[in-house]
Amino acid sequence: TLINEERYGSQVALCADTGEPAVQEGAKRIQATGVWVGEGSNLRRIQAGLGAYDPTWSPDGCRLAVASAEGLWVFPAGSAEGSLRARARLPFGEPMEFTYRAFSHPRWSPDGMLVALLVTNGGTSWVEVFEAATGRLFYTSPPEHYSFSWGSGSRELKLGATEVNLPRQ
Repeated sequence: TLINEERYGSQVALCADTGEPAVQEGAKRIQATGVWVGEGSNLRRIQAGLGAYDPTWSPDGCRLAVASAEGLWVFPAGSAEGSLRARARLPFGEPMEFTYRAFSHPRWSPDGMLVALLVTNGGTSWVEVFEAATGRLFYTSPPEHYSFSWGSGSRELKLGATEVNLPRQ
């Protein structure tokens, strides 16, 4: 079953159910999904780990960001091998009432230098922004933010009605 797709020119990235059973890791249920990329009918599965989903092409189409149970992956276009840039694990010292951390909806900044995504821990959601090249955490929003978008500038992040101007790198 097709879950979502992302296109850039003739390139396509598809997220679909694999047909395998879901996996339970503590309080987190991970749907058995995968991401396939390619052109036309020539698609190949990329190696983004368990529960890969939400593929999104960089503004220039040279890279693909993918969320998975492991975290945020970045793949060069045309390659099935990528890099895990940020891990979706609980940070040291996280309050014990939250038992997991999951990423979704990665989106590239207009200049392709940053990737923002939605983070949830079962109790609330917020937005985190990472440097695409290194995975360094660049910004964390306050809690209770459930959606976001990039503004017209590469450092303008919209959290509902609030606009955040991120610092220059």
